[in-house]
Amino acid sequence: MGNKIENVTVVGGGDAGLLAALALRRVNPHLSIEIVDDFEDPPTSVGQGTFQSIVPLLHDALGIDEARFLQEVRPVWKGSSYFRDWCGYEPFHYSFDIRSVKPEVDDPKSVESLYHYYQTGDMSTPAEGIVDHCKTPLVYAPSQDSYVMYPNMAYHLSIGRFNDFLRTVCTERDIDLINDRVTNVETNASGTWVERVDGESGVYDADLYVDSTGFSRHLVGELDAEYRSFDIPLDRAVTAQADIDITEIVPATVLDTGEYGWFWQIDTPEGRGMGYVYSSEYVSEEEALAEFESHRDEQLQGIAHHQFDSGFFEDTWVGNCVTTGNAQGFIEPLQATSLTTHLNTALRLSRRLAGRGHINDAAFRESYNRYVRGSWNSAYDFISIHYLFADGDNDFWEAMRSIPVSDRIREYIDYYDRNGFELFDSELVTEEGSQRGMLAFPTSSLYFVMRHMGAESSFYEDNDFTVSDEIKERWRQRNGYVEDLAEECLSYEQVYKSGVVDSFFRNERVFAQAAAPRS
Repeated sequence: MGNKIENVTVVGGGDAGLLAALALRRVNPHLSIEIVDDFEDPPTSVGQGTFQSIVPLLHDALGIDEARFLQEVRPVWKGSSYFRDWCGYEPFHYSFDIRSVKPEVDDPKSVESLYHYYQTGDMSTPAEGIVDHCKTPLVYAPSQDSYVMYPNMAYHLSIGRFNDFLRTVCTERDIDLINDRVTNVETNASGTWVERVDGESGVYDADLYVDSTGFSRHLVGELDAEYRSFDIPLDRAVTAQADIDITEIVPATVLDTGEYGWFWQIDTPEGRGMGYVYSSEYVSEEEALAEFESHRDEQLQGIAHHQFDSGFFEDTWVGNCVTTGNAQGFIEPLQATSLTTHLNTALRLSRRLAGRGHINDAAFRESYNRYVRGSWNSAYDFISIHYLFADGDNDFWEAMRSIPVSDRIREYIDYYDRNGFELFDSELVTEEGSQRGMLAFPTSSLYFVMRHMGAESSFYEDNDFTVSDEIKERWRQRNGYVEDLAEECLSYEQVYKSGVVDSFFRNERVFAQAAAPRS
């Protein structure tokens, strides 16, 4: 017989903890939910990147009004991960509408379009155009007398603004915010159950605890939970911020290769966040900082050093404690999968909790743990591709090329070699007819990233396809359309300084002209 969950205590009021509480509240209105944290300690003001599905998760799944969100959080719309200098390859975008470069499945000349992309990579998406012009996805639609938005974007978030906003929404949705600092966690003798959590100002007894205490892992660290480390040398980061003018905002996460890791840049209206992820096995903290400073032209502020272990808890739910955020796990920041993954898994927990009558038993825990394991393995699969094809001439990059990859990824790589680009975003299927594992990212996205990093396909190399003038003209016109579309989009100065978001926004996430035509 299981235990009935009627009250939940979330320990840790960062973005992951706040989102977990909102996810639990969304389909469980009768739960008593509280968040315990030292709320007088302000969150960091640096920017954070997200993945595309964060938009429907926030606005559809959590029911957060999009217009209000834009007015109060003031995000930058992220159109892509822009690999500006990745291991010596030509610059390329991983845009969230990358699948739009694929021809229609019924196009009799689809092989010509795909072969043309294989040869040239010269096919722009609307999101790439928006990034290249440093624009927002908002455009004025005279026929509707309103501003409408191109979809297929993610967000850059100023964590300070985002955290303040989430706190407000939590309070509005009857989630208690308790300003306290946790001092002690008591478990049973076998380390399978949290008995109670002590704070400086009170004792917190709950049917379900959510550990959102980051890398400190105050609750799960006291439990018998197995942590699985990914064999990735990256384990350190140095971060900083800089002031920028709103006209300098780049609406993409910009990525560059370093000697012993890689650099990122994330812009928000609050400023420019920058960092260097590196391996302490190959470079010292002082040397990494010197390389980071030499890489940037800005006047760096708030320089900070961080340490992390790449991995996750195989059983993220133990007894009456479930983890989220960095307490649950962390791979590394490439492709900004963390925040979106945590919200997605929290929503899964919330929906299943309602669907199982709020009963906590072994079957529920194992089902949820299996889903979370799949999510982490899927994210790792996608990230590992970026290193498998990486180029570099020192021991660090040799080690990165040698990180373990799953059998599933090996099968995808073999499939691409023998068949080229795939028109269908489907899983590989076994001879028994079942899907070969789980991959959260579309196969087309995987293959486009691989190709931009030099991966060859024997299908295209061994067959002599001719690209007709018709196809070349079709793509020339399409790229022209993307250019025109980007020119129409509003700048960040227009949106945030001229009051577009504050005064006149219609909650609609499609362009009046819809997406760019496919080939």
